[in-house]
Amino acid sequence: MSVLADPLVALLVPEPFHPAFVVLAAGALFVSGTYLLWPAALLLRARLLPRPLRAGPALLPRVTCIVAAQDEGDALVAKVTNLLALDYPRELFDVVVADDGSNDGAPLRARALDPERVRVACVPVRAGKPGALVRAAASATGDVLVLCDVRQRFDPAALRELVLPLADPAVGAVCGRLVLEGERGPAAYWRYETAIRTAEGRTGSVSGATGAIYAIRRALFPPELPPETILDDVYVPMTLVLAGWRVAYAERALAFDREQDLGREFVRKVRTLAGSWQLLALLPRLRNPLRSGAHWRFFWHKVARLLAPAALVATFVGALLAPGLLADVALAVQIALYGLACLAWTQGRRAGRLAALCQTFVALNAAAVVGLAVFLRGRAGVAWVRTGRAPAARLRIAQGRRTASGLAKAQERAEARLAAERHPPRRGKVEPDVGQVRDRGREVLQPGGEGVQGGGEVP
Repeated sequence: MSVLADPLVALLVPEPFHPAFVVLAAGALFVSGTYLLWPAALLLRARLLPRPLRAGPALLPRVTCIVAAQDEGDALVAKVTNLLALDYPRELFDVVVADDGSNDGAPLRARALDPERVRVACVPVRAGKPGALVRAAASATGDVLVLCDVRQRFDPAALRELVLPLADPAVGAVCGRLVLEGERGPAAYWRYETAIRTAEGRTGSVSGATGAIYAIRRALFPPELPPETILDDVYVPMTLVLAGWRVAYAERALAFDREQDLGREFVRKVRTLAGSWQLLALLPRLRNPLRSGAHWRFFWHKVARLLAPAALVATFVGALLAPGLLADVALAVQIALYGLACLAWTQGRRAGRLAALCQTFVALNAAAVVGLAVFLRGRAGVAWVRTGRAPAARLRIAQGRRTASGLAKAQERAEARLAAERHPPRRGKVEPDVGQVRDRGREVLQPGGEGVQGGGEVP
C-alpha cells in the first residue's frame, strides 16, 4: 500500500500536489525558515563551530565618541554627561557632537560640560544625518570612532568592552549590545534579535550594527556617505564586510533604552525596513550570492524579513483554498494569531503577553509592506525622526488606516513636515570602492601588526 493510501495521510493531505497546497507549503516553509530554521541553524553553528577572535595586546586606543544630534535639548546634555562619566582614561577619550543645524543651543550646553573633551562639529544649514557624521568623523582625533544616538545611555564599562575586539587585526568594526528595558512585544522581539546577532558575532560578522552603540577604526570610516542613506549603521559596517573585514559583536558592551509603545516602534520599523530596501540599491553586491560571501547571511537576516509578508499572504490564501485537515489546521492557527493581534490592539495590556507578541509580529510585517511603499515612492529620505521625545517629531499613524497606501501617505506627510526646514540633499548613488576601504585599513594595520595602536594598559 502506498503512503498516500494511508487513511490518516489521506485525511490530512488528500491532494499533496494541489496548487493551493503547494502555495501553502512554500509560504509556510519560507516564513518558518526566516524566523525559526535559519536562526536555529545559526545558533547551533555558534555552539558547535564558533569562530573566536584572535587575542591581542591589552591596549586601550584613543577613542572619539560621535553623537549625532538635531534639536535634542536636555536629552543631548544628559547623553554627553553619561559619556563623560564612563570608565575610560580621560586622556584617551573625547566627544564630538555631530550637530546638523540645531536651533536649541543644546550642543553648546553639552560642550560647556567639559570644553577640553567635548567639541561640536556643526553647520548652519541642515543637510541630514549622513553629512553630519562625515563632518564629525573628519574632525575626530581618536584611532577609533564610537558612534551612538542620543536616547540610549551607556553602561560604565561599555567603551572598554567595545574596543577589546579591535585587538584582532581582522576586525574593522564592533557592534555593541542594545538592551531594551521591558517585557512585552517590542522588547521580547529585540531579545530574539539580540540572540541572532550574538550568534552571528560568534561565527563571523554581524549583518550591520545598531546605531545606539558601535565602533569603527577611524581610517575605515568612509570619507563620504550617500546623502540619502537611511541606515548608516548598516551601510558602513556592510561596506567593511564586503571589503573583507570582520564586524564583531561585543556582548558585554551595553547600551540601555526603554521599550517604546508599538505605535512608535511601528514608525521606527517602517523607516528601518525602507532603509533595508534602499541598501540593496546602494550596495548591489549584496544582491549577488556569487560576488559576496556575505550574501546569504544578509539575505536571511534582512532581506527574507522584507519578503516574509508576501509569504504570509501566500500561506493564508493557500490554507484557505487547499483541501484537507492539515490546511484547515494551518488556517485556524493563522486566524488565531491574527485574532490575538487584534485583541491586543483593542484591549492593550489586558490582552496578555502572548497577544502582545502576536501584535508585534503582525505590526513588524505590516511595517515591511509600508516600508517598501515608502521606498518605492522615494519618500524615505534623511529627515531626522525621533521617537519618544519631541512631539513635533512623532509620526502619527491613525489606527483606522490599515492599508499600505494609507500608512505610506501618513508616513510621507510626517516626513515632509520634519524636512520642511531642510534643503533637499544632493541625490546620487555613492557606492564604496572596496579596494579603497582595504587600502585605508593598511594605514592602521601594517603586515604583522598588532591591531589598534594606542596608549594605556588595561588595569
